[in-house]
Order: sequence, then C-alpha cells, then structure tokens
Amino acid sequence: MEQLIKIKGSYKKKYSMNIVGKNKCTTTVVIPRLVIERKADELGITPEEFVKTHKAIAHYDSFDGVFYAFKRVADGDE
Repeated sequence: MEQLIKIKGSYKKKYSMNIVGKNKCTTTVVIPRLVIERKADELGITPEEFVKTHKAIAHYDSFDGVFYAFKRVADGDE
C-alpha cells in the first residue's frame, strides 16, 4: 500500500490522470487552479495569461514523487 508523504502546511487533493499522445507515452494531470492563480497574482497577470506564457516543468528521478516548477516561455519556444 502506498503512503502519502506528509508535507506540513500543504493542501492535498486527489486528481485522476489521463494517458495521451501519439504513442500513449505521456500522462496528464491537473494542476489545481489555486496554484495557477497564486503564481499569476505574484506576477501581476491573470491566470489565463499565466497559462499562455508559462510551461510546467516536472522535476523527478532522484527522489520519490514529482516536483513541478513553472518557467516563462518565449514566443516560439517549446
């Protein structure tokens, strides 16, 4: 049985995942709107602007779980 890591002061909510992509090699998961709203507010932009101008970067491998950060993407960058 898997255990949830307890992180003091953090919110916890379960989200379903979806397998997508040409070779079904990508899984999507929802980022809570509150997270996007907070990051957008820090930057003085709307959540919609934030989603259009930023990418979520997944950090994983040397620890249990995944850590997401956000990076501004210049026009034309992928």
